[in-house]
Amino acid sequence: MSTWKHRLLWGAWGVSFFLAVLLGAISAQGILHSIRAGEPAVPIDLSTTSEWKSASFRVWGRGTYKLFISSVNHDPKFVNVPLAGDFEVAVVDSSGRPVFENIYSAGSTDHALPSNYGDSQLSLIAINDWPLRKWTLKARVLKGDPRFNTAHTEVKFWKERYDPGMGGMVYFVLIFPAIIFLLIAIAVSLCLAAKGPKWPLYASLMCAVAFVALFVA
Repeated sequence: MSTWKHRLLWGAWGVSFFLAVLLGAISAQGILHSIRAGEPAVPIDLSTTSEWKSASFRVWGRGTYKLFISSVNHDPKFVNVPLAGDFEVAVVDSSGRPVFENIYSAGSTDHALPSNYGDSQLSLIAINDWPLRKWTLKARVLKGDPRFNTAHTEVKFWKERYDPGMGGMVYFVLIFPAIIFLLIAIAVSLCLAAKGPKWPLYASLMCAVAFVALFVA
């Protein structure tokens, strides 16, 4: 292979691999942001009493978190009936100290059985920590309401942040050029591996595995 062709291949691989990684990283960050990755949700069955259920999470600095309960229901029988049960929620910091505890008795929230999806805010809580330590969201049902046996209900603790709205779709659109540049990088690295170093091929394939893990798995 002539020197100029070899340099051209290296240049093509470097540019395509860089763009694939850059666009993939931007896309991944936006998608993980939009799906609330890492933010806790505890499933509870409001139709019957239950023991504590929990989900761990990490706090990335200072922020205000919205504590709320959401239900998904597709059975029309008891739509819009208010919750007649009692449940308890706690937020526990990394040292095991409860920073929030409250019992929500029947009528203390506006939560009702929805025809599709419905949620009710329980509290706004300001917390601060660093992400190497785990916090815990806990919830349990103290008195069930049998009419909620058709609902899938969760207690969630989501950080308040800017919502990009439809503009957030750009993160999903960026997946396609990222994949195209990655395929180019793999093709070029195969040519380089035929008569030269194989590490560009390994790097490209590792990037492809990461893409699959993030966007498909």
